[in-house]
Amino acid sequence: MKLKEMLIENGVLQAYDAIGLDSNAIISGLNEKTDEQYSGYRWFSYTLEHLGGYIVHCIPSDEMLEAGYPWEEWYKDPSTGEFQHHILYLKKTDRCDMTFDCPPTDTTHPEPTRNHFWYLYNDTDSRLLYAR
Repeated sequence: MKLKEMLIENGVLQAYDAIGLDSNAIISGLNEKTDEQYSGYRWFSYTLEHLGGYIVHCIPSDEMLEAGYPWEEWYKDPSTGEFQHHILYLKKTDRCDMTFDCPPTDTTHPEPTRNHFWYLYNDTDSRLLYAR
């Protein structure tokens, strides 16, 4: 599949594994449509000192964000040891129970997420939201 090849090439699958998540399980539910959808997203993986490891971001286009598609992020919380899979929206949904105001000067989140107010929830399922 196109997405898996892209995520191998850009190091995202390796980052999932370094976090302690099963990278193959995260993308296991992809079909042709969702593979194409996620292949068009902006993917980021990097280490953050305060997390003590990797964080992965999967961000749709600005148009998709405005249309209601979420940004997804995965990391391991160093204070609890628990995996986090945040699903973040520009507009509140029924599942959202937290908020995050990302300032334009933020240096820990990718540029496309900055200068937005986000509504989010922590998903207990680490798989890609639209690949289930």
